[in-house]
Amino acid sequence: MESWTTSPALPPGQWAGHEEVEVDLPEGELGLQTVDCGLSEIPLVLPSPGTYRMRWQWVFNPDTGPFTSPLQGFSDVLATPGGHEAALGGEDQFCLVQIWRTATA
Repeated sequence: MESWTTSPALPPGQWAGHEEVEVDLPEGELGLQTVDCGLSEIPLVLPSPGTYRMRWQWVFNPDTGPFTSPLQGFSDVLATPGGHEAALGGEDQFCLVQIWRTATA
């Protein structure tokens, strides 16, 4: 996760997918809930409570696929573009989350 003061430039390279969402963080704190590990604290300090924009981008390890969507009704094989091998570090997937404040609480 990366915290920015303004909207960051798009990271280089091809990604298997990306999404941007706006979230209200009235406490100014983050947590990460995963299916296999439960709730994890995030080692990222946000400047203050408020409304934030989050950009999620992810890649998959082409050597351990194929990967399909976990969403019901989506069974197409997902893209596994190269170029992020160092970020993967041998794992099956890597997700980059960039967050920046758009309004204060």
